[in-house]
Amino acid sequence: MRFLTRHRNAVLLASLLAFLSPVSSASPATTAVSGIRHWSSGEYTRVVIDLEGEARYEAGFLPADPGNGLPPRIFLDIEAAEVREELLRAPVRVKDGLLRDVRAGRNRQGIVRVVLDLERESGYRVFDLSGPPRIIVDIDSKGSGSSPAAGPAPTRGRILVMIDPGHGGKDPGAIGPSGLMEKDVVLEIGRLVRQQLLADGRFDVRMTRDSDLFIPLEERTAMANQAAADLFVSLHINASRNRRAEGISTYVLSHATDRESLELAARENGVPVAKLSAVKFIIDDLSTYGRKKESLRLAKSVNDSIVRNVRRRHGPVQDLGLKQAPFYVLVGARMTAVLVEASFISNRTEETRLRSRAYLETIAHSVAEAIRYYGEKNGALASAGT
Repeated sequence: MRFLTRHRNAVLLASLLAFLSPVSSASPATTAVSGIRHWSSGEYTRVVIDLEGEARYEAGFLPADPGNGLPPRIFLDIEAAEVREELLRAPVRVKDGLLRDVRAGRNRQGIVRVVLDLERESGYRVFDLSGPPRIIVDIDSKGSGSSPAAGPAPTRGRILVMIDPGHGGKDPGAIGPSGLMEKDVVLEIGRLVRQQLLADGRFDVRMTRDSDLFIPLEERTAMANQAAADLFVSLHINASRNRRAEGISTYVLSHATDRESLELAARENGVPVAKLSAVKFIIDDLSTYGRKKESLRLAKSVNDSIVRNVRRRHGPVQDLGLKQAPFYVLVGARMTAVLVEASFISNRTEETRLRSRAYLETIAHSVAEAIRYYGEKNGALASAGT
């Protein structure tokens, strides 16, 4: 049994039986299953089960039962829960080659069972996130959840880059002393990066958002996976209670390398620092979809490029270097993935820089430059292997 945001890793092969993990005592509060969302590609499906409050749940696998006409299934039993009537009346149809549909029902008193009917036995992993509470199931056609095998470059001939301008819509991100909002700055940087990469001719570029739109963190990664992107670059601007904090840093998904990185990840994830202890299982399983070595290479290239170009064009800047932290937006990425923190919006001097079009162009040029360099060093396509 597991308490939402406080449980261990659940990377499960479809051949495993149901499991039960110890957790702390459950909250007496009642929750409800309020929605089911999904994203699919040929080899990957992500399902998100939205909840109205924290909950204990059990996850497991049931093999196919041909005698009763039942396919292999993943199930989630959610305690002290209700479910919206519209989800009871009709299953969510997927039919993407991996997942047939998702259905919800009242399994027994106080228990809502969500069942994922598989098209065939596949590898999967289950984890949950908070702020707001939701349970996430990633299904992998590889059968073992392992990283995509190294091999020849895809025949499409271009590097597909997913640019992710952080925050948006109701989430402004960090706000500077004079009111500059992170969401606006990173959207402009993202558009400039896209412009530069498309002009190169060797890249296809997509953006998780191209307007002032709120997109949940898990949806951003799912969009990149669904598109079979080669690179995922999440753009952010840093902030600190210390108004003198300044500089450039670039991150990959892992355990936090210092207290500041942990606090930053908590802010970007929208949760208290204490909640991040629950992400340990995700980090321990980074190798499941991970390309950590490649992500570190790209992160270093991006960070070095930004620092070098800012110093040359705009003057001194602090190089905070390559770091690691448990950012939710990088969880489950099936490609090389990094998160950029380009300056401190909480620092008056750097906020002023961020209002300058020339400064944003420098950051965008640097990110694009690093992506081009990375692609060239990795045989033209990032997914050509590690």
